[in-house]
Amino acid sequence: MIYALLSALFFGSSDAFWKPVIAKYSYNSIVLSRTVFSSLFLVVFVLLSGNLNLATFPDYLLVLFLGTISAFAFMFLIKAFELAATSIVITLNSVTLIVSQITAFLFFDELVNWKNYSLVFVFIMLAVLLLNNLKFKLNTGIKYALISSMLFGIAYPLLSIPVHTIGNYQTAALQELTLLFWIVVYVYKRPHVEKTKLLVNKEVLVLAILSAGGLSLLFYAYSFMEVYKVHLISSFYPIPALLIAFFIYKEKISIYQFFGIVLSILSTYLIATNFI
Repeated sequence: MIYALLSALFFGSSDAFWKPVIAKYSYNSIVLSRTVFSSLFLVVFVLLSGNLNLATFPDYLLVLFLGTISAFAFMFLIKAFELAATSIVITLNSVTLIVSQITAFLFFDELVNWKNYSLVFVFIMLAVLLLNNLKFKLNTGIKYALISSMLFGIAYPLLSIPVHTIGNYQTAALQELTLLFWIVVYVYKRPHVEKTKLLVNKEVLVLAILSAGGLSLLFYAYSFMEVYKVHLISSFYPIPALLIAFFIYKEKISIYQFFGIVLSILSTYLIATNFI
C-alpha cells in the first residue's frame, strides 16, 4: 500500500510543479524535455539494477501497445490543459478511476466485498469532487480530458500484466520510451508548432524524477496489491498538489478541499485495514 501512496505523492507533486514551469517555458519544449529525461532515468535505473528479465514477444508487444494508448492519453491531456482550467482536468480523475475499476474487474479475478467496496468508492468519488470545490464546468477542452481519462483508465491497469513477467522497472522504462516516441512525433509533426528545444535545468529534472518515480512506484504496487485497490489509492494524487499550492504557492485551501482531504484519508484507512 505504501508504494501506491508514494505513487500518488509523486504524481500529485508533479502536477503541482507543472504550474510555474509551463508559465516559464513553451509547452512543447517542457513536455519533450521532461520525457527525454524521465526515459533516460528509467533506462539507466533498469541497467544498473540488473532488472533485465526476458519475457515472451507478446509481453513486450503488450507493453508497446498499452504504452501507445498511454501516449495518446498524455497528448490528449496536453490538449486539455491548453483549452481547459487545470482544476477541471484534474476533476476528471474520477473518470479514470471508474474506467480503471471496470478494467480491473473485467480482466482480473479479484475478490471484492461489494457492499463495503461500494461505500468506499462513493467516499472516493465524493472526495475527488470536494478536492476540486464541487466545480465541473463544461468547456472546449472537456472532450480531450474525457478521452485522456478513459485511455489512462484502460492502459494502466492492463500494464500490471507485463509487470509480473517483465518486471515493474523494465515495464515503466518501455512505457516511457513509447511515450517519448509519440511525443517526438506529436511535437515535430504539428503544423503550427512553436520553436521547440531540449531544456536542461532543475525544473525539467524535478519533473522527470517525479514522473519516473511515480510510474515506477505505481507499477511496483501492482506486485503487492490488487489492481483495483492500487487505483483507488492513487486517485488521491490531488492532495499533495493542494498542499504544495498551500505551503509553497501560498494558495488557500477551501473548506470543500479540507473535507476532501479528510475523506481521502478515511478511505485510505479503510483500504489499508482490508475493509474491502
